[in-house]
Amino acid sequence: MATLTQALAAGDPEAFAAVYDRFAARLCAVATTMTSSATEAEDIVHDLFVDLATHRQRFARVTDLDAYLFTALRNAVSRHWRRRSIHRKAIDRMQREHSREATYTDQPPPDEALAAALAALKATQREVLTLKIDGGLTFAEIARVTNTRPNTAASRYRYALAQLRRLLTRTQKQQHLREKTHVPQ
Repeated sequence: MATLTQALAAGDPEAFAAVYDRFAARLCAVATTMTSSATEAEDIVHDLFVDLATHRQRFARVTDLDAYLFTALRNAVSRHWRRRSIHRKAIDRMQREHSREATYTDQPPPDEALAAALAALKATQREVLTLKIDGGLTFAEIARVTNTRPNTAASRYRYALAQLRRLLTRTQKQQHLREKTHVPQ
């Protein structure tokens, strides 16, 4: 791995192509879960690779490429949410200024049960879950990415799975009750 990071630091296009081929799909899957948007995730991962190429000298200090890339992705998603929040606040302020009656509302989340259950998880649990499932990282790698201990990462993963089970079971029961009590006209 040291030779790959050295080649990246030197700006070798073949090394960047190899890293892209090896990590892009996993990074995009994690970003999609973190943002709930495949389009936003693709933009974030694209911007991440541009940033990596622009600041390639940082690779000279990298000892764990997986952890480095997923940490960089985590930071990129965090920046994305901050920018989005700032943008949302600016739009809200402009709309209030132009019309006291109009208010800005977000698009509702997808109506799929799994997407709703994922969105209901604590951010730390959702993050560990997606790094484990979509990113394919070990708990030790997740711990390095999230700056926690491996046991903490494993616990958050277990809690996330348990919470998902509860939420999905509750949704199933509610849907079953609605179907049972629905009377056709």
